[in-house]
Amino acid sequence: MSEPKNNLMIPYGVSDFKVIRNEGLYYIDKTEYLAKLEARDRFVFFVRPRRFGKSLFTSMLQCYYDRREKANFEKLFGGLWLGAHPTENRNRYLVLALDFSKAGASDGKTLVESFSAYLDKRLDLFAEAYPEVFDLEFRRSIANDSAAAKYTALVGRAKAAGV
Repeated sequence: MSEPKNNLMIPYGVSDFKVIRNEGLYYIDKTEYLAKLEARDRFVFFVRPRRFGKSLFTSMLQCYYDRREKANFEKLFGGLWLGAHPTENRNRYLVLALDFSKAGASDGKTLVESFSAYLDKRLDLFAEAYPEVFDLEFRRSIANDSAAAKYTALVGRAKAAGV
């Protein structure tokens, strides 16, 4: 088997876009598809077999749309198609990333209890990640709410802030 171009390491099993780009691992540029997705319907459902790059692609989407990654845009997307052709939605949104593989039943909890606990934790981390929108006082005010109530409060606060 021949060496990858420029002796880059193949990121077998790595589905984190930032790790691949920051560590200079081999990456096949599929960023052109993001602009095509923006031109399509509002909702997209990715159906592909296992190990087909769904997680890596969604990680790339997160890096591209998340406003926290604005300062890293050139480092992450420089040299890629999307780096030369950014859309108006670049680094524009608050991003709530969920990994449903981590939300399964465990520790004697039902699936609903486990999922609710996972969602509650992710919502807390989401709010902490955007302190300019969800200040400490607001985060404390929703700390003991159910995951559903917390989500509703976060969405309301984000809309009120215009983001």
